[in-house]
Amino acid sequence: MRNNEEKLKQLEHLCTACRELGAEVRYRPEHGCFTAMVWDGWDEPYNEGPAQAVQHQIQRQTAQYPDLVCYCFDPFSTLVYAV
Repeated sequence: MRNNEEKLKQLEHLCTACRELGAEVRYRPEHGCFTAMVWDGWDEPYNEGPAQAVQHQIQRQTAQYPDLVCYCFDPFSTLVYAV
């Protein structure tokens, strides 16, 4: 099993990648997780296509890390956490 420091490095690396994809990221290292959201704001109509495309990228990138799990709440919200 990997140590917590290595898992946090994996999370940080993936956080950076998610930001580069245009996601709004809330990193919670004390809980070993982050959330990523892609949306246009309250004043814009929901456009699931671009949000799902980013979400699929996050899923693919998370799969590269054996200690990270990706959970999709809906097309706009994704949780990534260390196990």
